[in-house]
Amino acid sequence: MSEVVDIYEAGDEDVRLVDASNRVEWARTVELLQRWLPAPPARVLDVGGGPGRYAAWLTASGYTVTLVDPVPKHIRQARDRGLDARLADARRLPLEDASADAVVMAGPLYHLPDPADRAAALAEAVRCAAPGAVVVAAGMSRWAKPCVKAARGELGDPAIQAYLLQVLEHGHDPQGDPFDRVSYNHDPTELREEMTAAGLQDVLVLGVEGPLGPHARVDPALADLALRAARVAEARAPHFSIHLLARGVAPRT
Repeated sequence: MSEVVDIYEAGDEDVRLVDASNRVEWARTVELLQRWLPAPPARVLDVGGGPGRYAAWLTASGYTVTLVDPVPKHIRQARDRGLDARLADARRLPLEDASADAVVMAGPLYHLPDPADRAAALAEAVRCAAPGAVVVAAGMSRWAKPCVKAARGELGDPAIQAYLLQVLEHGHDPQGDPFDRVSYNHDPTELREEMTAAGLQDVLVLGVEGPLGPHARVDPALADLALRAARVAEARAPHFSIHLLARGVAPRT
């Protein structure tokens, strides 16, 4: 986890989320959360909530939000927004059992290449979820990686080719750059199975940005088209979205 913290301390996730190139990611994530979350003022636990962009939106929408994140910089940024933000690892949450009406994990599964660590994070989310609460978890799709690299015109690079083959086969490239070495990319079925294994019911996995999301990152003028395509493809072809969003329901008894 120290490598993950170093990456995010050096970068600026707060700026990334409002950049025009990420408009589709933001809009679709908000759209799906609005579809799945209970009505405010429900208690939402935002696990791996970063600098608090989503938590601030949830708070403004009337929710009672607690944010946890392992990156000190993110906690400072979230607290500067007036959020209840706590430094913590998704695998060891400092919250009571059944203390949230909804749990949102928009980042932790990206950075847990070990399946046992992903299982631990999901188990903690379920533990903190009240009976019948919604648990939403994001993953990065391994099958979208060729689309991302193609949109950037990078497929001719032998190093990119080697990276893609590693990710497509294993979901992880331990020989890649610092971000690659601490990242995991899911298959949609795999993410569904991990959610189900954690005890969640009625699991659904949808694509976020759709098949044109990578192109809208390169050319933000394509965002409206990409949004329309994403809505068509969300259940039919989630594989081709950069991000996956899975929803499950905590056991009611």
